[in-house]
Amino acid sequence: MPQESDTRAGVTGHSAADAEAAERNYCGYREIVRDSFKQWYKDNRDSWSGAVTNDRVTHFTIAAAPTDKTEPGAGPARVLDIGCGRGLQTASLAEWLDADVTGLDLLDVWDTPQVAHGSTRFHQGDFLGFEAEGLDLLVDNGCLHHQRREDWAGWVEHGRKMLRPGGVWVVSVFLSPDGEITPHPLADGRLNWWLTEDLVTELYEACGFRATGRLEIDRHFEYEGHRLKYLTLSFAAV
Repeated sequence: MPQESDTRAGVTGHSAADAEAAERNYCGYREIVRDSFKQWYKDNRDSWSGAVTNDRVTHFTIAAAPTDKTEPGAGPARVLDIGCGRGLQTASLAEWLDADVTGLDLLDVWDTPQVAHGSTRFHQGDFLGFEAEGLDLLVDNGCLHHQRREDWAGWVEHGRKMLRPGGVWVVSVFLSPDGEITPHPLADGRLNWWLTEDLVTELYEACGFRATGRLEIDRHFEYEGHRLKYLTLSFAAV
């Protein structure tokens, strides 16, 4: 769990009580997220694992990965796959980029095929509690839109600290079909946010990123009269 919750949760106060409340609220919601996904995986309802829509995010990420790592002996690209789930995308990134890829998830549900190129490793834990530096590529395929709104800025700020200059962050979110930023909570308390491109771009640009690419992906799913899509964006650290 994060150790600097007063800033990561976006709390404006500076008292010990403020920090304690922020930590408690953050950890409480994180337990909801973990328990929710634990049940979905237990019931084999993780339809996103191995889905064609997920593959399209992976292919977009491979194309968006930085190619300016030219130092002799620098070794393979270093990648962090946030919310990696079963680790299928983690393996694909290692193979296609010949990269050293870390899969990070709240749950240890990874069931990853062997890779012939690159390498994979896995870490169970919370993104805001994970530390690294000098990464070439961050991938957030479906995590930002499950966070509390007050944690969005801290989420992006934390990732920016781990990326090298010129590194790339690819993020895929639920695209709002009506132009409104709205939460759609599940019965178990986990949030599903519908986000706009303007909102996501503003979040990243405020933390020192430059937008470099976009892709809309049809989810082939209708809800309350809307045909829903994913929005996948790439940003370079400047």
